[in-house]
Amino acid sequence: MAPSFLITAATGRQGGSAARVLLARGATVHALVRNRNSLAALELERLGSVLFEGDFDNVPAIQAAAAGVTGIFLNLWPTPNPEDQLSQAKSFIDAAKQANSLTIVVSTAFLTGRPELWTGVDGLEPYYTGKAMVEDVVRQAGLPSYSILRPSFLMHNYLIPDSQYHFLELAPKGILAHAYKAGRRMPHLDAADVGKFAAEALLNPGAFNGHEIELGFQNLTPEEAAETIYQVSGRTVRVHGRTDQEITSQRHLLPTLPFQVLANEQDLTIDGEYLQNKYGVTLTTFEDFLSSEAVQLLKSLPEA
Repeated sequence: MAPSFLITAATGRQGGSAARVLLARGATVHALVRNRNSLAALELERLGSVLFEGDFDNVPAIQAAAAGVTGIFLNLWPTPNPEDQLSQAKSFIDAAKQANSLTIVVSTAFLTGRPELWTGVDGLEPYYTGKAMVEDVVRQAGLPSYSILRPSFLMHNYLIPDSQYHFLELAPKGILAHAYKAGRRMPHLDAADVGKFAAEALLNPGAFNGHEIELGFQNLTPEEAAETIYQVSGRTVRVHGRTDQEITSQRHLLPTLPFQVLANEQDLTIDGEYLQNKYGVTLTTFEDFLSSEAVQLLKSLPEA
């Protein structure tokens, strides 16, 4: 009998990718979605997923979606109160135990496992606290297998609507403003590649058991990112280094800024080639990602 898996946030980039990989490999997919009539949900159903409608606080929906599954891919959204994420994670773990699931794979964020870098840091500690709590409860769940995926900076953050939370001036003005010092780099990752890793971990729990993986591929400077955007779109993007005053005034408006400041103090780069070779998962370059999103990229930049 084909293995079956519950995919949370199944209409998102990570969950949708995991669902598609698993379906292509012959698995049964239970897709938990907030709106079963959305276009993304209907497409998953067309591909063969079994839809379950409910949010992360709907315990009966979670239990129904988890019934009979071999494993769960857990990808929770950030919440203002970290305790909410913890409560949601516990609901999925309880459902996994009731279903006698063999494994749980959770997606959090890179550096969650290095609290010395974010504890007490304005703009970072609130973000990471909930994710660290989720990781802890997954480790302690007592399931036969668990894996933790920690994605780095996601490539779709250059596209609208996400870019307004990361690069405020990019869409209206074509300016890539940042807080990096010269030469500092940030690891970039296609969110779909998180789904590919999650699918492999679900299908091969023994090979991934206990692995806590910092996920990233290309380590880019803002100048390299801007040049790649130009090569794909044909539209020039100007790069602007933010002043200390700008960083201070916009720190709470742009979630990316504290991470960029951290990159000035710590080497955050990730060896993506090593990840590909170790796990056999092909990762996506920034250029290939932008090319696949060419229409949305043009919408995310001012007209030439």
